[in-house]
Amino acid sequence: MKQAAETQNESETVPTVSTAKAYYVLVLLTLVWAFQFANIQIVNIVLERIRNEFQQSDTVMGLIAGIAVVLFGSILSMPVARLADRKGRISIIAIGVTFWSVMTALGGFAQSIIQLLLARIGYSIGGSVSPGPGNSLAADYFPKQKLAMAMAILSTAPCIGGLIAAWIGGVVGTSWGWRGAFVAVAIPGFVIAALLIFTVKEPLRGIQDGKHADTREFGIGETLRFFIENKTYFYIVIGFTFTGFADLSLATWFVPYLERVHHKTMLEASTFGGTLNAIGGMAGVLLGGAVISYLGKRDERWRIIGPGISSLLAGPILVCFLFAPMPWAYFAAFCAMLLMAFRMGPMLGLVQSVVKVRMRAFAAATLFLVGNLIGSGGGPPLIGRINDYLKPAYGDLAIRYSLLCVPIASMLGALFFIWAGRHVKEDIRKSLL
Repeated sequence: MKQAAETQNESETVPTVSTAKAYYVLVLLTLVWAFQFANIQIVNIVLERIRNEFQQSDTVMGLIAGIAVVLFGSILSMPVARLADRKGRISIIAIGVTFWSVMTALGGFAQSIIQLLLARIGYSIGGSVSPGPGNSLAADYFPKQKLAMAMAILSTAPCIGGLIAAWIGGVVGTSWGWRGAFVAVAIPGFVIAALLIFTVKEPLRGIQDGKHADTREFGIGETLRFFIENKTYFYIVIGFTFTGFADLSLATWFVPYLERVHHKTMLEASTFGGTLNAIGGMAGVLLGGAVISYLGKRDERWRIIGPGISSLLAGPILVCFLFAPMPWAYFAAFCAMLLMAFRMGPMLGLVQSVVKVRMRAFAAATLFLVGNLIGSGGGPPLIGRINDYLKPAYGDLAIRYSLLCVPIASMLGALFFIWAGRHVKEDIRKSLL
């Protein structure tokens, strides 16, 4: 308690973080998450070429793109987040970015599917540093009234990363093969890590929460008990698991779907299709941040009910994407991405608001652990397995029917988000006690 009192007294005398500095750090954190996702998505862009070179099934490629990427990283994100709630977050993130960049580059030199698998596992280990510590940092740079929009900007990262991977995979992959694409997407990570180390300082924890912020350190048991008893957080985790399944399943199989069903080239499917999805995703994230920032001032419950409504509406639009002819399929994909991405900023901002200050990185890591391990990690291999099962009957069209799992998962996640809205006000109050 003495330590908490000293920290609180200190926070009263610390000047507010400058707006320019806050947004500079936000840009760097967004780039960290963007290139983390680009390093994931690059496999999906060149997936058909890797599958053909190593002569593997869709089930194996789904494992490479899914569980191999998230398994170790999701598990390690928990101790990394606990460390980030106590130690310097900047150095932790920089080390992770450097490590995953090295492992992605090494993946470009793999001579067998086992070597590629090991490189992707190495990438997953480095990826354990994001986005949990970054979310915690953002909460110390932006006041609560601006946090939803800041988180919305941060949440454009997967869309930006998808766009980067689409163009690197499409252009570099077409000209220099999938190996060249792996190396090209890894290089920027080293620059970002250096900028973090040399240009960003660790902020005082809880500086944006005022002098009454509870900055005590909590044990692992007490923290997990708080999460379980926090109904808003609990239902968000379940909803995120379902929507995470939808997100990564669609991201993994989007380019192969266009190649197999609509007979697009890898270059067109990745650059045009990927750009369209990225623009839709960024528009959805920013729209979600702006709309929910406005509505959230009137009623805190909109911070999760809004994302629930958008995820529910995404379901039927995704069905249209799967069965519509071109160019309507592209239009439906754009609308679906807008609705699916709408939730990210408000949801992540709310997670930071319903837990205590020194639980924030761990709360984000737990959210991504469960969501990624079960949802994102299980989605791509499940779709791949259904592809292999249906292929004898439907041929290349099998992927259309296996991807029906995506709208179902999105709508199921939406129901849990809406349910969480019933408990938002009470759980925000408890986080301040």
